[in-house]
Amino acid sequence: MCALLAKPSLNQAIAIIQAYQAQAIANLGLSVTPIQEFHKGPKTRTAMPWLTVSYEGTAFTESSENTREQHLLLVLALETGNFDSELAQDNAIDYMRMLDYIFTVLSAPDFTDWETALSIVHETVPGGVTTPWVTGTVKEIFIEREEQSLVVRDEFKKPIMQVSLHIRFDLEEAS
Repeated sequence: MCALLAKPSLNQAIAIIQAYQAQAIANLGLSVTPIQEFHKGPKTRTAMPWLTVSYEGTAFTESSENTREQHLLLVLALETGNFDSELAQDNAIDYMRMLDYIFTVLSAPDFTDWETALSIVHETVPGGVTTPWVTGTVKEIFIEREEQSLVVRDEFKKPIMQVSLHIRFDLEEAS
């Protein structure tokens, strides 16, 4: 069953960011550009910022006979640009603030964004609409950790700033 919930989580996360990033940038007064590059796998970096959304796994909790509780983990890794100026870390932190704000403030607190079909622009969703989780599946969304680091990519001569958000979803589905 974890595979049934993992794939929709990747697509919903991308669609939610696409839907709310302009509003988050405006509300927070940030001077960053919206993310245009959304990916779920490896590719040659062609532009920054570059977001990779990855499914990290699912843990299960003992539950009643009729339900199955799951704790699914997604990681959003956003490469924000070259580490070549005094503003590099500030920009990376602003992107982290934007992503945090999207998932903790703008995305519906009743989880309807995760349980509603949303528009998405991504090559793995040719129809342009997500397939969400069933209503009532999401019990909690929690950002477990935010990190900032330098990464090295073959296609760039300088280190790249990267911010990562680790998001845990507490889910329950009927068995």
